[in-house]
Formats: sequence, structure tokens, C-alpha cells
Amino acid sequence: MPSSEKPQNRILLWIPIPIAVILLYLSLRGIDWPAFFEVMRHINYSYVAFIIIWSSVTYFIRATRWRFLLTSSKQIRTLSVFWANMAGYLGNTLLPARAGEFLRAAYIARKENLSIPFVLATGITERLVDLAALVVIGTASLFFVDTLPRSVQDALKSFEVIAIVGVVFLFLLPYFHGLFNRILVSLSFLGESLQMKMQEIMTRFLDGMKVISRAERGLPFIFFTALIWLMDGVGTMIFAFAFNESLTLVQAFLFIAALGLSSAIPSTPGYVGVYQFVAVTVLAPFGIKRESALAMILVSQALNLLVVSLWGGFGLWFGSQDIIKSTP
Repeated sequence: MPSSEKPQNRILLWIPIPIAVILLYLSLRGIDWPAFFEVMRHINYSYVAFIIIWSSVTYFIRATRWRFLLTSSKQIRTLSVFWANMAGYLGNTLLPARAGEFLRAAYIARKENLSIPFVLATGITERLVDLAALVVIGTASLFFVDTLPRSVQDALKSFEVIAIVGVVFLFLLPYFHGLFNRILVSLSFLGESLQMKMQEIMTRFLDGMKVISRAERGLPFIFFTALIWLMDGVGTMIFAFAFNESLTLVQAFLFIAALGLSSAIPSTPGYVGVYQFVAVTVLAPFGIKRESALAMILVSQALNLLVVSLWGGFGLWFGSQDIIKSTP
């Protein structure tokens, strides 16, 4: 029986694999493996244990931030948003094409009886603001660090333009509601019932996008965004201590920005190859040997997978229990 999947879709799914292989090869080329295993043997696990707790708190703050956008429609418990958020992060870690974004939107929409387009729009808003924050952090940090490769500096500056365009688009999109309605009405071949349904979906989506423009929602959201990235920067500094290395806050910010922006590259689940390449490229100019950089990113990915799997697994379990209870 022939597959119904379009050939171009299959090609898109395979693209990340050669990218991951090439970047992984470039990351591992020239690694002194005895030195790498020596680094792994001397990890200070008290710092590692602290980072697990620190990371969990950061994820909870992220859920609190998203809640400020979601509660413009109705009151929602922070813990419910946390479980949905972690289920989404688990989906992003294990599934291709950032499918976790749709997973967390469907999760909270079903649990709290919200419109999926509205929830999805608030999630997109959150990601666009994070992108802008990463670019601001990265480009601002460049003024204090001049040891990064020119390619990394150029990439950060290019993403700055993309982030600015994205944020402007985010704030202006709701003002084109009338235009979108007129376009839909002009598409008479859709039929009146389908037009009305699409208008309803679009209205709810745009309602989710414009929530952040309200001061009572936007200001706390921006505050928590700054807090989240500050905690990530400090956490990265502490994490480096586990490997007997040191990073300044500016260096940590640049490393985080490079990792975050690299996630836009088509990649396999878990960003295999991509994150390793970024680590050995960005950390080397800061005086961290390739072996230590590789060990740091591998342990970091393992810890993140542990935290996301733990809380995301609980989130999926609680979500499934709600579905069972709601089933007649």
C-alpha cells in the first residue's frame, strides 16, 4: 500500500540528519579522548545536583510567565500551566518540527476549556519575545567580548534583524484584523459557513497575539522574561564550576544566545550535532578546551533531558488522567 505522505514532506524530515552528522563530525574532529574522559571523571556533582533544582525552578517561572498571557481569558492555576509547559518541552525534545508547541497548546486548551488558536497564539508570542530577548542579550554582550569568531558575531547580528522584524510583526498583526476579514469575505469559493469558521479561528488567534500589548499583562511578562534569562546566565556560570572552568556572566549570555539561536537550524530531536558544534565553537575563545566544552554540553543536554522527562512525564500523566475522568 503506497504511503500517503507527500515526497517533499519526507525530504524535509530527512534534511536534519546530514546536518547533524556534519556538525557532529566537525565538533568531534581533533578531540583528545583520554583528556575528555579525564574531564568527565573529575566533574563536581554537587554543582550538577544544584543545577537540576535551579533548572526546575526556571521552568516553573517560565510557566508563571505564560500564565500572564493565558489568564487574560480566564483564571488558570500556575501548576496546570506548568504541567502543560513541561509536556510541551518534552515533545520538543523527542519529536521533530517543534511538535511540543502544539502539544502544550492542545493540553492547556482541553484542560481549561480554552480556544486552541488563542492558546497557540500566546505560545507563539512567548517564543517571539524569547527570540528577541536572546538576540538583545547576544548582541549587547558582543560589546564586552571580542574573542568570538567572526562567523558567530555575524550570525548574531543577522538574527538581530530577524528578531526586530518578528517583534514588530507581533505587535502590528492584531491591527490588521479588519483586512484579514475582508480578504476572507472576498474568497467566496470557501462558502459562508467555512468563512465564518475561519473568521472565528482568526479572531481568537489574534486575541492571543495582542494580550501582551496590555500593560497589566505585558509588564509582568517582560519582568519574568528578564528574570528567566538572568537565571539561565547565572546557572550557566555555576554549571561551568562543575567542570573546574569559569565563565563571566557576559560569556554565559553569549553561549546561551548562540545555543538558543542555533535551535532555528533544522535539527534532529535533542539538537544532536548542533549544540555540540556551538559549544566547541563558542566556548573555545573563552579559554575552555574543546574536551571540556564537549563534556559540558553533553552533560547539560543529559540533565535537561532528565528534568524535562521527569516533569514532562508527570505532566503527560496528569493530562491523561484528566482525559480519563472527562470520558463518559
